[in-house]
Order: sequence, then structure tokens, then C-alpha cells
Amino acid sequence: MVLDLKKLKAGNSSKKQTDPRKIFTTLKRNPRFKRPSDEQGDVLDAWYAVRTQENVTLKMNTGSGKTIVGLLCLQSCLNESKGPAVYVVPDNFLITQVVAEAGDLGIAVTEDVESATFLSGESILVINVWKLFNGKSKFGVGQGNTQIRIGSIVIDDAHACLATVADQFKIKLSGDHPAYGPLLELFADDLEQQSEQLFLDVQADDPTAVMSVPFWAWENKIKQATAILHPHRKDEILQWPWPLIRDVLPLCQVAFGGGHLEIAPRYLPIDNIPAFTDATRHIYMTATLADDGILVSHFQADPDEVLYPIRPKSGGDIGDRMILAPQEINPDITVDEIKDLALRRSKDVNVCVIVPSRARAKYWDDVASQTLDKDSIEAGTERLRQGHVGITVFINKYDGVDLPAEACEILIIDGLPEVEGLLARTEQLALNETRRQLVRQIQRIEQGMGRGVRSSEDHCVVLLIGSRLTQRIHNPAAWSLFSPATRAQLALGKEITEQIRGKPLDDLEAVIDLCLSEDEDWVDTSKDAIVNADEAEPGHVEPSTIFLRQAFDAARLKRFDKAKELAQNAVSSVTERRAKGYLKQQLAEYVHHIDPSQAQEIQLSAVEMNRALIRPIQGITYSKLQMPKGSQAAAAVKAMERHLEKNELILWVNALVEALAWGEANSKRFERAMRDLGAFLGFGSQMPEDDYGKGPDNLWSLGGLEYLVIECKSGATCAKTINKHDCNQLTGSMAWFGKQYDKSCSATPIMVHPKIKPENAATLHPDTRIITVEKLDKLIESLRGYARAIGDENGYADEKIVARQLRDFGLTAEAFVRNFTVKGK
Repeated sequence: MVLDLKKLKAGNSSKKQTDPRKIFTTLKRNPRFKRPSDEQGDVLDAWYAVRTQENVTLKMNTGSGKTIVGLLCLQSCLNESKGPAVYVVPDNFLITQVVAEAGDLGIAVTEDVESATFLSGESILVINVWKLFNGKSKFGVGQGNTQIRIGSIVIDDAHACLATVADQFKIKLSGDHPAYGPLLELFADDLEQQSEQLFLDVQADDPTAVMSVPFWAWENKIKQATAILHPHRKDEILQWPWPLIRDVLPLCQVAFGGGHLEIAPRYLPIDNIPAFTDATRHIYMTATLADDGILVSHFQADPDEVLYPIRPKSGGDIGDRMILAPQEINPDITVDEIKDLALRRSKDVNVCVIVPSRARAKYWDDVASQTLDKDSIEAGTERLRQGHVGITVFINKYDGVDLPAEACEILIIDGLPEVEGLLARTEQLALNETRRQLVRQIQRIEQGMGRGVRSSEDHCVVLLIGSRLTQRIHNPAAWSLFSPATRAQLALGKEITEQIRGKPLDDLEAVIDLCLSEDEDWVDTSKDAIVNADEAEPGHVEPSTIFLRQAFDAARLKRFDKAKELAQNAVSSVTERRAKGYLKQQLAEYVHHIDPSQAQEIQLSAVEMNRALIRPIQGITYSKLQMPKGSQAAAAVKAMERHLEKNELILWVNALVEALAWGEANSKRFERAMRDLGAFLGFGSQMPEDDYGKGPDNLWSLGGLEYLVIECKSGATCAKTINKHDCNQLTGSMAWFGKQYDKSCSATPIMVHPKIKPENAATLHPDTRIITVEKLDKLIESLRGYARAIGDENGYADEKIVARQLRDFGLTAEAFVRNFTVKGK
């Protein structure tokens, strides 16, 4: 007798399985999927227990099978009639991966937004994040305007998706856009009041210049600004962001710089994509999210729900990574030596290098087999997966790249990640050296370190190079921001460092071979470290993020009184001086809508805490620079109290030297390095133009009423002469000095510039001294020698030793100008 199996199935049709583990057993899957791994099972069980929450965060190590988990969770939602279901990834490349994985797993998916199987809950829609979040989204734009309903949604690689989403809520205009010129003219007086010199740089499209429009100017002139933008709302540039932010334009930030303009709200009005906010279930998947608050600020997630992310019970799902910082092992190891090592090893294995910028990529040009940016990354990474390439350089790509197995066996993170975009740069300047900045940097560094291990079977040597990066990684405050598995691997790397500290690069290379050759003892040690990793901490959401998200939402309803109260709560919740000032500025932005006078008082208080912020209308009173008390050596000793041992001192000096580099992208960092150098040498040191909006880039007090007025033109690498603008700027800074200081004080005008002659139409101040390329090299050589000399037996704590070495290396007040400058012509 033949049974009608379809009738048997029909009888059980109402009993669809919702437990994702049990769903897995019913799938017609590829034989390679025998069962979920222990780590996948941990996460699936924990998610199933809390699946009715609107927001759930799943944190799993890179390569641990997040895709399978996400697909099973969505299939569970469909079986529970919580569809339609959408799986979102950062880019098209990952769409292909997810679709292939679903096919092998036996789960039905589609890439067609209008597919009947998706709309009816029979298949999962797989799309890139841009498809959902844009001003012309097929899912519907504008509150209450849902075109395609979503029941359950997975955001995979949430950290990478967040950046793309934020970009969709931002207007970006270049200088040739017809609205750019009128907008710059509209705010010209307001920008010039902030800084005359910086505004000239903005007008000249200087790529290093960036200026924020004061919030009061933007709010007061919003009608005129909107009138300029509105006629272009349907053009190729504005048609995408305009529908998303037009209703919050009065609450936006605005910045000009480098011939570009950016306009964006501090917090995203994400409910302008109502299909997303109205979804019943949001599942955020990520390997590294040190600050879960970004889910609150960008996606309006419930902070109480994202505070408790789901993780596997152990970190054993991560591959073998040997993470080392060569310049911590031996500060005398140079980046050039590491580059040579990379070239040697690239003959046998694929070496991948992640650099923060296109400018830094040029350093690797002579050894790179391929250099990849966002436009070439798909083809380039496919080459790596297919076989041996050599050295591949990735430009500012720390996430969204899978380099499994032999695609990447040595991974080099070269330098600290840098932010892109005008508003991001202004925020970075304001939050410099704060915990908030540290959180963001560590997140990107950890993302980058995960590129080379995509499964528990992979192995990869990770080399962290650059003194600034090395310092940041081993900052005690940074330690807790890494995931437990990465912390364990960093700790193992630190133990290796202690055993070979001070050894040359050859010794380091022998250690690297243990990982590359998959030495049995090394693999056992590495796995043991992971298995015994610390337990993960709960999620972290800064209270200030919650308050400010609520303040923004209140302001959208014109409840500025409520927004003021919530923003004040945010200010009260932080203790770091710079961060508190930054939040006070946001408080002032809301207060301006109800009391402009009080807003100015708050802004003055904010700037007193953080000089990188917008200066109030009345400006701030200049504080004259004084020479530190006591001798130059005594002041230098005090400045070095932060260092506990020689290597720490040398690393700090190496980081300072890194920042004293020629190039456009480095100009602001160069100015800060000159300020820090002055203090390090025992001089009084200030950045008047940065802190007060007028005066030179740097001002040093040498003692005896003698000063150095310093203008830094480190970006003028292609110049054949010193241009008129730079000459006038130095002359203007000397005039400023004459107004601020009486005639008993004298100043020497100094310019950092690769050339010593002005152009024909320009005149240098007659007393000008130039720090040329050669003189800067000499200064750096002296700094390195000085640091080593005072580092021996902690001599940097001894005033007599420091005084002698300052003299021997020509770094005293009396000798500095003579040794490290030449006369301008």
C-alpha cells in the first residue's frame, strides 16, 4: 500500500516548529551542516527564551557562524507568523554570502523586495542596508507611510551597517553644487567671527580646514538656508537625504571644509523609515560593539533591552590569533623594518595591511601587490581567496571584509583609525583623549583585527604598528572595551612581549613562525587562553546617550523645555572635563530655542571646559602664556611624571614623532604635537588660534620674557615657495602678539615649512626663522636621542640629568632656535 504523505503533512501543518535548534534538524541542508556548534546553540537557545523582546543584540566572535544564527532566528519568526522577515547586511558582497549560506542550509531566501514569497512570509528577504534606509526607500519614507511591512529584521554586522545608515541621514555637498556658494556666503560672517584665519582656509578649499557653523547662526537663519536648499531637493545629490531630514533641519549640525559641506542631525530620526521602527522584532548581530549606546542613538532601540546582549558561554569559537605590537617589544624597531619583514613573508603567505587613509597607503605603494578602496574591494578580496597575492593594502576598511584561511595569514594594522567626514572630524577634535573617543577607536581596531580569522580553524598573526596605536591598545582604560576573546589573545601577546622585550626583529620573526606553522604547543597555548577567557561584561550604554536621544526626540516635538531638562541630565552624568563641555554645547543648542541669552552663557562655560568647541558670540578672554615655574629642566621633569618606565617614555616620544609628519591630512595633529613638544621640553606651550580663534598655531614661552610665535605649514609638501597667505598669517600673528604682550616681551616668528623663500608677491617678516625638512629631521633625531638618554635608569625623574641632556642635545631655550631653524630669505 502506498501512503499519501502529503495528507500526513497537511494534518500537522498548524504545528510549525519555532525552536531554531529543532528547525535546523528539519532542514534539507548541505551535509557540511551536521549540527549547530556549541556557540551557535548557546546563542539560539538564549535568543529563543527572549525572542518576544523588540530589541535583542547577539554578540558572537568573527567567524563563529553568525549568518546561520541570524537565518535560523528569522525562520523561527516566520514559523511563528512574525513576518515578513528581512536580513540586512552592510554591502552587496555579503548578500552573495548570505544567499549562498541559506541555500546550503535549506532556508528559502530572496533578493527581490517585491517577491510574493517574501511578502507572504514564505522566504526571507536579503538586502543591503542602503536598500532599506534611504530617502526613496521602497519600504516607505515618512512617519505613518509604510509601503512594505516588516515583522522581524536582522541587522548583521550592525557596527558596519550603522555607519551606512548615518550617512543616509546626511546632506553632503561639494563646492561645485549650486547651493554651496550661497550657503557659505550666508554664514560667512558667523564663521569669520569664529576664526578669521581658518575661514580664509575654508574659502580657499584647504583640505585640512573644517569649521562648524555656530548653532545660533544656523537656527536664526534656517529659513534662508532652507530656501537655498529647497529648489535642489530633487537633484541627484539631495533626493536621497532630503526626505529623511527635512523635518529636523533646525536641529542639524553644519560644517564647511575642504570645498565641501555637511548637514546632519546629531541623532537619527529613524522613524522616517516606519517599516523599520514598527517591526515587531529587531535582532542586531555584531562581533564588536563596545558601546551599545549607538543602537539607542541611531536605531532608537530600548536601552534596557540592549544592555544585556546574548553571547556564547565560551569564546572557543574564535580562530588562532597571535596579536603583537613590535614597537612595544622594542621601541627601536622601525616601521620600515616591519615593512621589510612583510615583504619577505609575502613571498610565501598573503599579507594584508589596513591603513587609515589614502595618504598612508602611499607608504606601502612600493611593496603592495594591490591597494583596495571601497570601489575595488570585492574584486581584490576575491583574488585573495583564490590564491597567493602578496601584500594587499586596504584603505580605511576595518569591517565587512572576510579573509578566511590562506587569504590572510599576516594582518598588519598600521596606525590609529581615522574618521571620515567633516562633522566626524569636528566631533573627534572635541572629544580628543576622552573615553568616548577611545571607545570608538577600540571598536574599529578590534573590527580590523578580526578580518583574518573567519572560523575556529583559521590562524593569523596580527601586528599592530605605529606608536600611537601601540599606546592606545595598552591604555588600561582600553582593556575592558575589547571582547573577552580578544582580551585573552592580547594578554597572551603581552606575555610573549615580556619574554622577548628589547630583542631585535629577527627574534620576533621566529615567534611569528610558531603561529604561521601552526606549532602544536603554540596552538594548545592559544586555545587554552581563549577557553579560559574572562566572562563578558554586560552591555554598556552611557546614561548621557539615553538622555540626549530623549532630548532630541522632545525637541522634534518642539518641547524645548523638556529637551533642556534631559540635556542637563546628560551633562550631570559625566565627569570628564572635555566630554562635559561637549555635552554642555548640546544643552546650549536646545536652550537657544527658548532663551538665546542663557544659551550663550552655557556655551561660554562649555568652551572653558573644552576649547575645541564653538566660541560664543562675545568670545572668550585670552589668557597670557606663562613660563612654567622653576627651571626648564624642572618643568620638563614635571611634564614627564606620566611615564612610569623607559619604554613608556620612548613610546610616547615615538608617537609624538609620528605626528610631526609632513602632509595635508596631518596638519591639526602636527599642531597638537608641537604644543605637546613645547611642554615636554619644559616650555610654556599654547595653541592660541585653536583655543581663542586668533593668534598663531602655536606659542611657546622660553622664559626670560622670550617667546616663539609658530605657524605650522606641514601640509605645504608640494609648494615651491612660501605663498603670500602663509607669509601674511605669520606677520598677522606677530601683530597679535604685540597687542597681547607688552614691550618687555620679545617674540621670534617661526614657520614650519619645506621652503625658505616666499613667492614673488609675498614678503616674510624680517625676523622669520624656518623649520625646514632637514631641520625637522634633525629635531626628531635629537628628540629620540634625548628620550633614550634620560630613559636610562629613569633619569627623566632627575632634574640634573634632564638639564644635562637638554643641553647635550641642543634642546635648551638658548639653543633651540639656533639648532633647529634657518633664516627665511
